[in-house]
Amino acid sequence: MLARLRAVSRPYTGLTIESYGAQLDDELFGWVRTVPAAWVTFDKVTESTRISRRCFRLTGTFEVLSAQRSLGENDGRMGGPVLARDVGVYQLIEDNKLALANQKLGLAIQPLTPGAIRSVMKGMAQRDAMAIYAQAFSTTWVEEIPDDNSGSDDLLRIGLNYLIKPGDEEVDTSDLLTLRP
Repeated sequence: MLARLRAVSRPYTGLTIESYGAQLDDELFGWVRTVPAAWVTFDKVTESTRISRRCFRLTGTFEVLSAQRSLGENDGRMGGPVLARDVGVYQLIEDNKLALANQKLGLAIQPLTPGAIRSVMKGMAQRDAMAIYAQAFSTTWVEEIPDDNSGSDDLLRIGLNYLIKPGDEEVDTSDLLTLRP
């Protein structure tokens, strides 16, 4: 999803596109310096249906958070080149939706379907009026769960290498531990 969002040609530059890593939990609001921004995160699996003994069809939801300073009423009417700081949050939401809707992203999934948009934040952060919205995208995929016995032989031995001399990357001794099944 990140690669697709980054690959889209936009009439503005300077957009930060990242995985969501709790940026909004930063008490110092460091994320404010990165807007306009789009953050991508997995939300949840909303449905799981057994389709065979070992296969399940899962429906999951991802979210794209679009963040931008709230622009004044006249900012969109000024004309001239559109800078990243001048793009509105609604335009970000629309551009992100158009970039991801109906995409399979090279994966064995059903095409992404745009869903609900919810407000995450409308308010002040570091003296800037901010607007952040999250748009859901759902998809469906099939997962195959291995048989109970298929993974039982996976971990029968553990190899350990010991580096005794500090700063030396040469293995001084090693052990091979055999585990009981």
